[in-house]
Amino acid sequence: MTQNSQLLENSLNNISKILKEDKSILINGDATEVLEKIKDYNSFARLILIDPPYNRRTRFHHYTDSLSSDKWISNLNAHCSILYNLLSKDGSLWMHIDDSELPRARIMLDNLFGPSNFIASIVWQKSVSRDNRTPISTTHEYILVYAKDKSTWHHRRHKLSAKTDQLNRYKNPDNDPRGAWSSGDITAKAGPGRRKEQFYDLKLPSGRIVTPSTGTSWRYTKERLQELIEDNRIDFGKGNKMPRLKRFLSEVEPGLVPDTWWSGKEVGTADSAKRHLKSMFPNLIPFETPKPEELTSRIIEIASDPNDLVMDIYAGSGTTAAVAQKMGRKWLTVEKQKRTFEEFTLPRLELVKKGDDLGGVSEKYKRFKERDFVVLKN
Repeated sequence: MTQNSQLLENSLNNISKILKEDKSILINGDATEVLEKIKDYNSFARLILIDPPYNRRTRFHHYTDSLSSDKWISNLNAHCSILYNLLSKDGSLWMHIDDSELPRARIMLDNLFGPSNFIASIVWQKSVSRDNRTPISTTHEYILVYAKDKSTWHHRRHKLSAKTDQLNRYKNPDNDPRGAWSSGDITAKAGPGRRKEQFYDLKLPSGRIVTPSTGTSWRYTKERLQELIEDNRIDFGKGNKMPRLKRFLSEVEPGLVPDTWWSGKEVGTADSAKRHLKSMFPNLIPFETPKPEELTSRIIEIASDPNDLVMDIYAGSGTTAAVAQKMGRKWLTVEKQKRTFEEFTLPRLELVKKGDDLGGVSEKYKRFKERDFVVLKN
């Protein structure tokens, strides 16, 4: 591995050139300074994943998380205004946040992206145990998701990988040459948008006459349904079952549409993230607010493709860059605190690049992408 440590001031102007050389970039510097240097790089990144300080009025070992609310939102707005311009049209910004400043963050992002480009507020179960010292135990945080253009992003985003039980629903009991299929209901709720042509009696192969139940209609007109029957896309069972549409695995994108509840069992918790980091750096004072790699990989899976650029301007312990490296994405990440950079961010990414970090999602993405990264620092 070649790792080029270059003076930050002399190198920020070369970021575009470095990325075109298929290298990622790790920066020890101030996010504001970096963003000022690259603010004219329109359509630069496919995914921006940020975990800013939450402004909890707390002092951690590696950073202080305490500003006035006005100062906090002003700083974040300045950064996100530039990040918005850096996103490609099919790009999205994902922001970790908790209740401390959630309302201000939502208003700020609505103003930048437009309310129509809000995608979701995802709830992450950060803890599966209760804290009995508190009046009500807080076991969740949020991830705010905004798209540069919601319609474009919708058509480009990925479903979550199909699970075995989902794929097992596809069978081929009639040996259809188009392969395995599952069936779906061909009735729909009867409402203002339904036409009179969708209300009719249907004769089954057995001779029985059936109609949709009260309050529903057929999904198709009689003529369109007949076309589907002639194309062997309607399943009647042995001839007397209510008709169902055959959906062929070869014609659909298998997978699960992401929802807004992400359980700790599926994507890891704050404790599992700390254990993973501790396994890499057992002799250091723990970094207190890491995110689990499983959580980060789900975001990257949904919102990007291999070789896309993933950005994170609040690197912390380096989770975003580490997972992006394992998943074959280019990345650009910035960490301001020198101590955090030298103790966690840089050493962690060196371990990942060598293939020596075997925790997190390393087993799922067994082959690390052979991509060098350049280190820029003062």
